Parts: sequence; C-alpha cells; structure tokens
Amino acid sequence: MPILSKGKPEAGLPVWRLNRVLAILQTRIETLSREGNRETPIVWSTAHMYTTTQLAKIVAIQRSLDPELAGLVCAFHDVHTLHTGKYQDHGPKALGYILEIVKEYNDKWSDQLGDISEAEVEIIYQAIKGHSDKNVVTELPYEELLKDVDSLDAFLHGFEPQEKSAREERTIRLLDEFNIDDQLSALKREVPE
Repeated sequence: MPILSKGKPEAGLPVWRLNRVLAILQTRIETLSREGNRETPIVWSTAHMYTTTQLAKIVAIQRSLDPELAGLVCAFHDVHTLHTGKYQDHGPKALGYILEIVKEYNDKWSDQLGDISEAEVEIIYQAIKGHSDKNVVTELPYEELLKDVDSLDAFLHGFEPQEKSAREERTIRLLDEFNIDDQLSALKREVPE
C-alpha cells in the first residue's frame, strides 16, 4: 500500500499496534512513582519515548524499513529505565518488560489489529540490547536506526554531545541523510549564562 498518492497522503500510517503499545506504556507510566532515586525524571523518559518513536517512523520511511516496527523498537528502547529509573545495562534488561507488554497487547488486541510476533520481538530486542554502544556499527538495520534516532533525539532536546563522540557523529550523519545539516548552523546561538 503506497503511503503517498500524487504527493498527498492516502491515509495515516498503519501503526495501530504501536499506538496500542504506547497506550499500555502510558498507563504504566501513570502508576510509576516520580520519587526515589531515578537517574532521570520520569517526565524526560516519557518525552524521550514519544519523540524517538515519532522520529523512528520518519527515518524508517527514509531507509525503506517498516515504520511501525521502528516505532515499536523506540517505544520499548528505554523501557527498563522507564520502570526502574536506572540506566546501567538497561538495554539487555528490557526483555522482561517487552515480553510482558507484548503479551498484554496480544491478549487484548491481536484479534483486531494483528499480533506482535515472536520474530518481531526478536528484532525489537536485538536492536535494544546493543543500542547504548553508539561506537559499534552493526548490520542490524533497526539497531542502527535506534542508535541514530536516540542520538538525534538527545540533540533535538538540547543536550550537547561530547565533541567527537559517536553520538555526535551519528547525529551529523543522520542530519546529512535528510539534507538538513547546513540549515542547522543558522540556528546556532550562544547559550545564555
């Protein structure tokens, strides 16, 4: 099904499964404590989940990948941190949460919207478990997409990447991919003291 017809969208992206998973995650977020020794505020984790999910769909279309699967990868990528507030080994530790949420989705919605398959869960988990190591380039397209989107999202939220870091390099490459790197230099301004 083409997304565009004569330059105009035919319909919205078919991302109904992703939207239900995001609804499940949002329900969980609303029950989580905002107190305790979280390494980042829950509001940041929530915003990051949504913004990376949206960016992932755009990058997936650019790279001829499945935008819904890319969105699912990003929706789940910090799920361990979202629940625990901790970053250490959060990629490899995400599997239990992914399986719980996919089971909840499949139990409630697979008859109407289609299931999230074991093969898709494997792609999601493979992408997530290595996403923190931005220096490593893999042959896994969804892991590379996640690393790139995660880097770009931090940049778009105003985080200054460490000079010559893999995160900075990924951000620059992704901006080049969309031909918008030169336009950004016009937006640079001094940070107020």
